[in-house]
Amino acid sequence: MASRAIFVFPPFRLDAANEQVWRDSDLVDLRPKTFEVLLYLVRNAQRLVTKRELLDSVWAGASVSDELLRGYIRELRDALGDDAKKPRYIETVPTRGYRFLPRVNSESSVQTPPSKLKPAKATQELRVGILHSLTGTMASTESPVVDATLLAIEEINERGGIMGREIQPVVIDGASDERAFARQAAALIAEAKVCAIFGCWTSASRKSVLPIVEQGDHLLIYPTQYEGMEQCSNIFYTGAAPNQQIIPAVSWTVGFLRKKRFFLVGWNSVYSRAANAIIRDEVEASGGEIVGEEYVLPDSTEVTRVVRTIAQTEPDLIFNSLVGDMNLFYTRLLRAAGITPEKIPTVYFSVGEIELQSLSAAAIVGDYASWNYFQSLDRPENHAFVKRFRSRYGRQRVVADTMEAGYLGVHLWAQASHAADPDDVAAIRRALPNQSFEAPGGRVRIDAENQHTWKTMRLGRIVEGGQFEIMWSSEKPIRPEPYPRSRSPTAWKEFLNKLYKTWGGNWTKSQSAISQVDDSHSAE
Repeated sequence: MASRAIFVFPPFRLDAANEQVWRDSDLVDLRPKTFEVLLYLVRNAQRLVTKRELLDSVWAGASVSDELLRGYIRELRDALGDDAKKPRYIETVPTRGYRFLPRVNSESSVQTPPSKLKPAKATQELRVGILHSLTGTMASTESPVVDATLLAIEEINERGGIMGREIQPVVIDGASDERAFARQAAALIAEAKVCAIFGCWTSASRKSVLPIVEQGDHLLIYPTQYEGMEQCSNIFYTGAAPNQQIIPAVSWTVGFLRKKRFFLVGWNSVYSRAANAIIRDEVEASGGEIVGEEYVLPDSTEVTRVVRTIAQTEPDLIFNSLVGDMNLFYTRLLRAAGITPEKIPTVYFSVGEIELQSLSAAAIVGDYASWNYFQSLDRPENHAFVKRFRSRYGRQRVVADTMEAGYLGVHLWAQASHAADPDDVAAIRRALPNQSFEAPGGRVRIDAENQHTWKTMRLGRIVEGGQFEIMWSSEKPIRPEPYPRSRSPTAWKEFLNKLYKTWGGNWTKSQSAISQVDDSHSAE
């Protein structure tokens, strides 16, 4: 599609339609096949592309040696002025593949500093903001959600947009920093004049943006499963509430797997702290026991100690709420300690198909994940969705739960915009409740009372190939309940307030010490 045919990674500009690469105003001489290799790496920037994936994509059906591929990579490095020992563009991951290092923008949605955002013109253009982490710890997890969001926007534009008006996305980087999310949200509203913001992944980023959209009486559509304990009139939640992910997963492990002794691993954020409080309540109510609870930070050196504690404790099962790149180091150490899915399985709450591409397949087969959507779903709507996504971004790409939630959120917003004045944010918010959509994962609708989404819950087992075998499904959409019933809404709010105050007015802890924050039931 022409709107995304130009890719920019300064000082280079790649023109996919004309198969040209420019360094500033100079044309870079590349052979056609060398260009294809570069294009695939650029389309999958900042993600590990395995040798097999690259060979299958560029030389589909042909038998090509690894040495030939290395030759093309050397040719690309020479053309880009790159150094294999100190790469700026193409990194070799020994025995595995290659990673294109720069962040890549398309000219239709190039990242713009807030101070340089141009006011929206009084034209037919309808601006929306897309606010996700394109750099930092969360980039590998959040960037694919941007792609799915843009796919939905392109689909709507191809059908005539909103009342004949083209949707113009403004993509901004939250940089894996809750404070940056708040600044960028304010810029999108005040300077870019967007009529909706699609974005945030971590609960810390959402909670930082919440007062911004409240103050501006604006609209955030949030696509991630989360801990609940929140209901804001300016936010619509298209990811899972606790009763659509966390609580059913605990019930399944107790009732089906017959597990009794659990270990909780998370990162020092509001999401993991709150999710583990919910799990603790559910486990204790079922007669089970929490035998350990540990937290790490993105830059923590405590992971080795945490893994050692798990090995010493020997739980029946681990509940894991780590996010982003943190899972990579932790899982490697877990397997190195001899803790395998056969001995002590893990249920993940934030690991899906995207993260499985970076984890060793052999090391994680047999573990579980709790989501609403899996790529392996056998539904005509899902097959069509996966096909469209891969046609747009590359046939080796995968789709995951939060991507689907980001995608369906755009379609629900578009339906509400057709029913109201698309420039009137308040009118769109009034039109969103009770909107429904036949999403890839099943029919969804917005609950009129709490602005969360009715969704089907599924629990999958990791199998070979980085996909999930669905072990259990609720079959029908579950009504969302933001506040878990184990405590009163007031008690949950007090629990969150305690975290926020203890962390000095932040939603993540900035130091590795955690003794100040104890998940006791004193919040009751």
